[in-house]
Amino acid sequence: MKAVYFYIGESRKIISTKLITLYICFFYCITLQAQNNLIEIKQFGTNPGNLSGFIHIPKNHSHSIKRKPLIVVLHGCTQNAETVAKQSGWNKLADYYGFYVLYPQQKLLNNPNKCFCWYKKNDISKNEGEVLSIKQMIDFVTDTFSIDTTKIFAYGLSAGAAMSVALLADYPNLFNAGAILAGGPFMVVSNPLSGLASMISPKNYTSQELALTVTKQNPDYKGKYPRMIIIHGKNDPVVNIKNSYQLIQQWTYLQHTDSIPDKKTESFEKNSDITKYIYNDASNNEVVIFYEVDKLGHALMIDPGDTINKGGETGLFAVDKDFFSTYWIAVDFGIIKNVN
Repeated sequence: MKAVYFYIGESRKIISTKLITLYICFFYCITLQAQNNLIEIKQFGTNPGNLSGFIHIPKNHSHSIKRKPLIVVLHGCTQNAETVAKQSGWNKLADYYGFYVLYPQQKLLNNPNKCFCWYKKNDISKNEGEVLSIKQMIDFVTDTFSIDTTKIFAYGLSAGAAMSVALLADYPNLFNAGAILAGGPFMVVSNPLSGLASMISPKNYTSQELALTVTKQNPDYKGKYPRMIIIHGKNDPVVNIKNSYQLIQQWTYLQHTDSIPDKKTESFEKNSDITKYIYNDASNNEVVIFYEVDKLGHALMIDPGDTINKGGETGLFAVDKDFFSTYWIAVDFGIIKNVN
């Protein structure tokens, strides 16, 4: 019987996979408080990127034997797993709808600002560095828990968004879709200085040039690329929104369609600051969704409240825009239905 190592606080437990569910339930009842508690996992692989990993087990995980979706949530600079869990509100949705959330976390030893190293080629190339560490975490979770491997999703903010794009580019057959908040295209920089320059004023590239950086990771890949949801504030002072425009160029090209939206919805959900664009492929499938947001800086949008379509907590990179972006991303992912 396979032994699995979990680190919970300072204590180390070695338990069989058959006893994991029972142990987690017991631990929740005795020690944890519901929404944002995370369990640290270790020994998930060789971990070449030297990252930490945490998982949130949904409250109703034992109510059904049905395999469940997995969301991989990547924090921004200066954040950690707990911060992005609280601010984004993913765990509230996970507990209600019954899916798992994996939180990779950067270490100070790797980056003094706790940014994922999205600007280093050796950390975002397939099967190298940090991106491979995250892939190994996902493999561990899918091997250990009842995960629907057709419903694995990536979500990231800022540096976490850029690393999420790298995951989608490197392992396109692993992910169903991704959500990129204040991010940019894959591998157009190679060092911190070029990364900073790109954030402020990205160079111009053709769609084909942008797509080539992705296809080089899997030169023999003939399958579909994951769907992508992009959110960016027009007033972002940290990452120029042009980066998201380039990401749209890159990803629509990979989806064999153009970067002209097929549908535009102004004042989405009666929010005058939000315009939603949808890009369809030749089969009329939604392959890229873009939320362009006026009066929004470098932050994710939340809408605190007790109902299921409200949530999140304000913070340095989370602002109340009367729009629970995490909820709408989950709707776009197709893992929940809109209750409005």
